[in-house]
Amino acid sequence: MKNLSKEELLSRLEAINRSNAIIYFDLSGIILGVNDIFLEAMGYGVGNHEELIGKHHSTFVCKEYAKSLEYEKFWDILRSGKYYQGEFERRRKDGSLINLQATYNPIFNEDNKITKIMKIATDITSIVDSKKQIDAINRSTALISFNPDGFITNVNSIFLETMGYKSNEKDKVIGKHHSIFVTYDYSKSDEYIKFWEKLRKGIFFDGVFERLKVDGSVVYLQASYNPVLDSKGNITDVVKIATDITESVNNKKKIDELTNNLTVELENSQKLKDSIEIEKNMALNDLDVMIKKSQSELIKVIVKCALAVIIGVGIVTTILYWLAIVTNKETQIIGSTWSNMFSVLLTNAFSIVGTIMGIKYATQEKGSK
Repeated sequence: MKNLSKEELLSRLEAINRSNAIIYFDLSGIILGVNDIFLEAMGYGVGNHEELIGKHHSTFVCKEYAKSLEYEKFWDILRSGKYYQGEFERRRKDGSLINLQATYNPIFNEDNKITKIMKIATDITSIVDSKKQIDAINRSTALISFNPDGFITNVNSIFLETMGYKSNEKDKVIGKHHSIFVTYDYSKSDEYIKFWEKLRKGIFFDGVFERLKVDGSVVYLQASYNPVLDSKGNITDVVKIATDITESVNNKKKIDELTNNLTVELENSQKLKDSIEIEKNMALNDLDVMIKKSQSELIKVIVKCALAVIIGVGIVTTILYWLAIVTNKETQIIGSTWSNMFSVLLTNAFSIVGTIMGIKYATQEKGSK
């Protein structure tokens, strides 16, 4: 660098200034200069240099950190002429956080004394936020990565435990093919081959997948296969994010089985009900026949009794009339006796008819019930 001309040095510095956020401090941390990229990154807006020049570097950090020993040591290191590089969390004008990939570069004069410190920074907030999100997912979700051919490149402890491995047994999985998690027949199928062909084309997959643990038992995963693209659109990796839903799937299967069994039982119950209804109707028909038969038999008995009464009255009347003739009784007595006997006969006849009608009505009423 010392052998370069002043014009070359200025040209290089200007190139850096056009593409990077740059700010200058004196040895106590007071801001000496700042470019537009840095102003815009920190939320001050292009051209507003006066808002920062003259203020201290602590403007960009929280009050607690500015008062800490760590912050004092940070400036002691810079004042000693040491180069400082890393990722730094700083605060914008509105108080929001920004993550900078930055270098603090001590600048020396011709006498090799430090005159100022130049900071060159790049805003990596989106990268850091993405990394934080991935770390959060990694702590709570099963993750595994494959190359485009299906060979495992990385796996987290949750995925290992989900598949029956110990959390520290990465070496038993990395380098092996995804097919270790499926049946042999499925791994040789056209469906499985096309599955990986589609992933290599960048097609996203999401759904419930049946897989095998290391002991051969079945596990059900709610998972997504996410092809990762580079800046040129080429597939570099396939990241699988998964959740074990085996218990839910098994519970659903049990519920479906119980539902099917209940449906069968209800169908059988309906058939039994229909059979009982048929048997009931047949029994009622048989009962109706029996009642009618009993009714006919009863009427016959009553009729026979009525005939017997009538015949009996006739015999008694005849005997009385014969006795009157034999004993020379007056015919008036005979007529009176005969009249009384006829009344008895008529009364019994009506009684018999009433009894028959009552029995018939009662049996008809019982049959309708």
